[in-house]
Amino acid sequence: MENKNILTEADIKNEFRAASLEKREIDFRGKILSSLYIQKKIIEGNLNLEGAIILGPICFEETVIKGNLNLSQTIIKESFFYGEGVLDGSLNLENARADGVVNLVGTNFGGDLNFGDLIIFGFLSLAKTEIQGNIILKNIKINDAYHAGLVTKGDLYLRQANVMGSVDLENSFIEGSLDMKETIVGQNLNLKTAQINENLILKGAEIKGQINLENAKYKEMIK
Repeated sequence: MENKNILTEADIKNEFRAASLEKREIDFRGKILSSLYIQKKIIEGNLNLEGAIILGPICFEETVIKGNLNLSQTIIKESFFYGEGVLDGSLNLENARADGVVNLVGTNFGGDLNFGDLIIFGFLSLAKTEIQGNIILKNIKINDAYHAGLVTKGDLYLRQANVMGSVDLENSFIEGSLDMKETIVGQNLNLKTAQINENLILKGAEIKGQINLENAKYKEMIK
């Protein structure tokens, strides 16, 4: 991979500026970025990273995005952190891959979270999130990660999340545990054919619709 094909920090800032002036979405589709850091900023529209390759981490700390965030088919070589922020629209990570953890703790989402066929090495945290739409996790694979002799368990954290819609984990694979302690789900929880290698934790959870456990596998259910 030639360095000339990798967007510099100046290139990234120029695209943000141009999109603002032209009143269009920020467009990094298919581009190669070394990393992406946005801290305590307000983005006035959509941010599109479909099919991009991020060689380092993505960090949106305390950031407000007044539109959608598209990371479908994106390859993230390290971690993705979007904590204590606001996304007015939907987050799309369908068919993406993250070689580090995905940590969205405490962020408010105005639309759906589409994580179908997402592959993660490390945990996925949606703890303490507020989600106005649905969480789509069909066919997701959350794997343990190994680095320098240390293991990061492939857990899915939904602890204390408030989901207005449904949570769909059909045919998902979670190498660690699914932690839904004190989670509120406004509609249904679908765990049909889900494979959870450790525990399914539902202690204090409130599922207002139906729970589908057809052919789901887990070590123990903790209620």
